[in-house]
Amino acid sequence: MTQPVRLSAALVQEARTTGETMERSIAGQIEYWARLGRAVEGVLRLEQLQALKKRGDLHALGEAIADTEDNRQKVNAYLAARPFPHFERGPEEGQLVKVDEDGTRTIGHFVGREFKPLDSSLAGPRARFDEAR
Repeated sequence: MTQPVRLSAALVQEARTTGETMERSIAGQIEYWARLGRAVEGVLRLEQLQALKKRGDLHALGEAIADTEDNRQKVNAYLAARPFPHFERGPEEGQLVKVDEDGTRTIGHFVGREFKPLDSSLAGPRARFDEAR
């Protein structure tokens, strides 16, 4: 179900410009940004978000989500603590590696909300795909 919302002209213009570059519609670009924001909320501690919101400090928020080694380690630790299965980038564009609790690694992709293996011969316990990266 779609829901109309009011957005600033500046945000819509930025979404239009970025969306053209990323080959997304304006709505698609704004939805993409919304999904990123939802993901960030899952990674940052609630106290951090509340403090940043209170101060209105967008620069601090940018630092909190910047692509740094420290932040990558925090994200990796958060993801590792999540229940299995885990997912990693696959060896080719558009592929994922599903990692089960027993170490089984399967290359595939999502169709709808369901993970589909690409080829059952690629799956197996502790199969290594690192050399394909």
